[in-house]
Amino acid sequence: MAVPEEDPAFPARPAPSQPPSPERCRVRRDSGGAGGYGNVRGAGAALEHDFSADIAASAAPRGRPGEFLAAVRAVRRVALSGCCHPVPSYPILSCPVPSRPALAMGSTPPVFIGAEEVEKHLHRASLLLPALEAALANFSAGAAGGVVQPVRTVLPVPRHGGYLGVMPAYSAADDALTTKLVTFYEHLKDSSVPSHQATVLLFDPSNGTLKAVLDGSVITAKRTAAVSAIATKLLMPAFAEVLCILGAGVQAYSHYDIFTELFTFKEVRIWNRTKERAVKFASCVSGPVRVCSSAQEAVTGADVIVTVTMATAPILFGDWVKPGAHINAVGASRPDWRELDDELMKNSVLFVDSREAALTESGDVILSGAEIFAELGEVLKGTKPALPEKTTVFKSLGMAVEDTVAAKFVYDAWSAGN
Repeated sequence: MAVPEEDPAFPARPAPSQPPSPERCRVRRDSGGAGGYGNVRGAGAALEHDFSADIAASAAPRGRPGEFLAAVRAVRRVALSGCCHPVPSYPILSCPVPSRPALAMGSTPPVFIGAEEVEKHLHRASLLLPALEAALANFSAGAAGGVVQPVRTVLPVPRHGGYLGVMPAYSAADDALTTKLVTFYEHLKDSSVPSHQATVLLFDPSNGTLKAVLDGSVITAKRTAAVSAIATKLLMPAFAEVLCILGAGVQAYSHYDIFTELFTFKEVRIWNRTKERAVKFASCVSGPVRVCSSAQEAVTGADVIVTVTMATAPILFGDWVKPGAHINAVGASRPDWRELDDELMKNSVLFVDSREAALTESGDVILSGAEIFAELGEVLKGTKPALPEKTTVFKSLGMAVEDTVAAKFVYDAWSAGN
């Protein structure tokens, strides 16, 4: 903007002895004024001139205040009249506010590792067994184990019958920091959408930089099945021949895969509330599976039972269960949901992944009043016995540190290949 020509009514003043640098300053054209409403030109112009006069008054040269203030009053009169006469040749200069540098998350953006890539690097859940056994033992060791993990935060979505869970954890032994975001919905109208969906965020624990975003659904399915396999190895009867799976969702497949890889069963049975899904399961897996018409038929005589349902009321009853059988109770992850009845819960030796979580989240534990015998990590540490000769229940709620070690495993494998 050019400086306006001199008006005889407003004689020019000498330039300041040290004028602002033209490289750092510009002529102010603040059409919005202090309120930011610059769409009305007349009001905007008046605010501009008046505001500029205030700035000029605050910068008046010492020693000649009378003459300077007279010019300021003249500027105000011009502004309030709404006319567009040129103002005195004192261009009001304003320096732009220096922009702040962008706050970067790191030198490189986080990588995204999708479901196919996760499956590629974690093609067998059994790959996680050593890391998960160590993580469970470290968790049960308390502060000395170096696992920092609060109980999962769960946000209800009542309008849609769903939940959002937030699961952060840090493992000092692995120097790994993650948060998993998981949604689970009770009754989905669209059966093509999984009941559980998850994403895992992996951070650099030394500075908080987000390193990777990983699909968490594959990780959740495989680490859950792997932990159930660890419990089964410790707690199942010596000569287990019959495996029973109640439920035919994602967890049913992941449990079948690792259980048939690690253990030798003469028979595998499945039951699902919707029989068509049980039939589909039997046709998709690699070995023979007997589809049962009722849960009782599937359970009777079974040595190892896996419940992976979205049930909110008991579907497995104590008088059906063979004495000495082992049950992995994976579903019913809310304090008012049940898979197992009171008789089974009270007449079995109860193992959990986390005491605190079980007493906060598990309806099977809370509503039955069953006493927790041990955490699985305590059995792995040798501080509590396994008692495989008794009827045992492992109540699995899933822990964030399991996601942490699984996500680190996948990320390390991905990094090695890239």
